[in-house]
Parts: sequence; structure tokens; C-alpha cells
Amino acid sequence: MAWETTPLLLYRRFIIVSGAKEISVFVDESGSYDLNASSSRFYIVCMVFHDQSDSIAEEIDRLNVFLRNKNLPEDHPIHAGPLIRMEEPYRHMRRSERRAIFSALLAFLRRSRITYKCFSIDKRYIDSAPAFHDSLLQCLISHLVSRKDEFNSYSRIKIYYDNGQAAVTSILREAFAIYASKCEFVSNVTSSKYKLFQVADMICAIELARLKLLHIGHISDSEKDFFMGIGNFRKNYLKPILRKEA
Repeated sequence: MAWETTPLLLYRRFIIVSGAKEISVFVDESGSYDLNASSSRFYIVCMVFHDQSDSIAEEIDRLNVFLRNKNLPEDHPIHAGPLIRMEEPYRHMRRSERRAIFSALLAFLRRSRITYKCFSIDKRYIDSAPAFHDSLLQCLISHLVSRKDEFNSYSRIKIYYDNGQAAVTSILREAFAIYASKCEFVSNVTSSKYKLFQVADMICAIELARLKLLHIGHISDSEKDFFMGIGNFRKNYLKPILRKEA
């Protein structure tokens, strides 16, 4: 059965009436959806889950104080890739400064009561755009269905995605259709508005390095330099986020 044509009625049994609880899902992606883009073998979608009953206001305030102390505005969107590769707007920063910003966002993740899940596709095993679509969609649906009891406990599910890639927007809408009666796709999402969107971006960067080590055996020179070696990456970056994996 093709996932893109799965009847919604098949999943109606997962929907129940629940109390006034809300969960937010922040989504970001890494890599190119173009199968011919040899520079990005791995395609990653990250979802960060936040139960709105668990306040993260204190953690947001702490991160904002850090940004102000670094002469950055509170709404500065922390972008993991440019930090690692020393690209704009961090081109003129020393490695220690860039790592401090990255570590501040990582500390925010560690202190906050949130979880995440990454879905990855190795494009070496995908031979067409429809197969790419179906593989990623199946990953998302399988995860959402496996957590049906949890999601059924919420009266509202709000999805935050910046519509950066139309294919991902389409897949998200298809996947979350199993909870259509309680889903809301938030408009005008930007990384400057939401810290958890920035967290999703950071997790994508760490997950990409993990996949490189697992399947290729090495990471890029810029990653190795930024994380100060593979051992340090595994201990101080990868291990802490894996504790938050859903």
C-alpha cells in the first residue's frame, strides 16, 4: 500500500477525545532533497517535542542573558552549520567563541524538558523522488503511530516548520493527517522566533556528524576542528543529546 495514498480512515481509531493539553512539534531538515546532489548523501528531518505544560521560560531567559552578554540580540537565530564551518555571521569569531554559542544552545536543550526524534535517509539506496517521498513519509508515520497513546492524550498538536522545502511540508501534512482533528500548522515560522526551532537545527548538525562516523568512518575537517576531535564529539555533544531522544 502506497503511503501517500493511505486512507485516513485507517487511522481514525487512533483519535480519541482528550483533555486540554497541547504539544508543540518543531521541525527542521538537513541536506538536499535532490537525489543528484552528491554533496549531501544523508537527508535528515528532526522533530523536537515540547509539552506546553512544561515551562521552559527560565531556560529561555538564561539563553537570552548569554546572548546579550555576547553582544547578540535575544532573537539572534543560532545556526549550527555556520558556527561549525566558520561562516557568516560567525566568520570573524574565534573557535572558542563559536563553540561557546553552540554550547549555550546545547545547555538549553539539556536543561529543558523536551525530547526529539531524527529520521534519516541514505540517498545511496533511493532511486527516485517518489521512493524518497515514500521512505521518509513511512518513517514519520511509523513513529507517530508508535506514540499514539501519548499523542491521543493531547487536545492540540501544533507543528512549527518554516516551509523551507516544499516536499517536507507536504510529507508533514500527510504524516500528521492521522491526527488531523487536533493538528495546527503554525504560519510564519522563523528561527529567530523560536529557540526550539534552533535546537532542531543543532540536532540535525550533530546527527549528520554521527551518520558520517557510522557509515563513512570520518567527519569533515571543519567538524573535527570545531568539536575538537571525534572522542570529544561523542562524549560532550552526541551523548548529551541522545539522552533526549524519544
